[in-house]
Amino acid sequence: MRWIGKLFGRGRVADAPAPVRAQPYGSEATSGEDAGGAGARQQDGPALHWTVRLAALALPLEPAGADADSTRLMSDVEAALLQLVHERVRLPRRPQLLPQLLGMLNDERASGRQIAEVIGRDPALAANLLRLANSPMYRVQSTMVESLDRAVALVGTDGLRQLVAVALMQPVMRLEGGATGVLPERVWEHTELAAGIAARNASGRGRDAVFAAQMLGLMQGLGAIMVVQALRDACARLQCQAPDAMVTGELLQRWARRIGRGVAQAWELPSMTGLVEVAGASGLDSLLEAASSAAVDAMQVPAQDPAQPAD
Repeated sequence: MRWIGKLFGRGRVADAPAPVRAQPYGSEATSGEDAGGAGARQQDGPALHWTVRLAALALPLEPAGADADSTRLMSDVEAALLQLVHERVRLPRRPQLLPQLLGMLNDERASGRQIAEVIGRDPALAANLLRLANSPMYRVQSTMVESLDRAVALVGTDGLRQLVAVALMQPVMRLEGGATGVLPERVWEHTELAAGIAARNASGRGRDAVFAAQMLGLMQGLGAIMVVQALRDACARLQCQAPDAMVTGELLQRWARRIGRGVAQAWELPSMTGLVEVAGASGLDSLLEAASSAAVDAMQVPAQDPAQPAD
């Protein structure tokens, strides 16, 4: 818990800051903008924040309803999210094997085979991990990986750490879209990409830092899923349409990382001092912000299966 206390702070969480419109991430053109991705750029304006561009992959960029409806919806969602922050009983349950596996993954004495044996006790987790190992994002060879032992041999212990973290989190992040359509699917895709990019950007700072950066990205994604859930539920209660991408992006920008950090505290994740060693709290935030923007860029261009040779 040391890194959580240093990075996330302790004590009661303050009330939400005053609402602000999503701000441009930066002045540089991104690859997603060059590709003409949905919501990548305002009309003759600067690049939008990555949360807006992510939401625009599933929702219209321009408002479809009256401002009054949007204001009422936002007020309802903000109240639900604030209650979520202060009443942790409402947070999702921690995956049962998470403490044990994270402890093993951070123990240099634990072998890949030992980790695979623990994973094998949960058939659903084992199947999910093998599916990830064979997915385009994580596959390291053209042939299918059919056993945990084979997966360990191919990706190594460090690679297994990343696969296990994603496999444990994915069931928690499942959510029916409702009024938000395919936004939950886009959020999960973004979470995997952003966590992977953050981990790669932390390379050179040690294996603990790489894994910790990935976990920070996954927790941000879990927070984003909970924001989308609150939005979906509010739309059902008020019997209204989902808001546009600008409004949704604002919600994600203001709440996703904050709620993710609250979940990390509530779950009492084991100590990962590398998270602090990356560059301090401000450095980690900047690293994750850049990784999150780059992940949206990648989602706005056609993906290529890494097992297939480039043209």
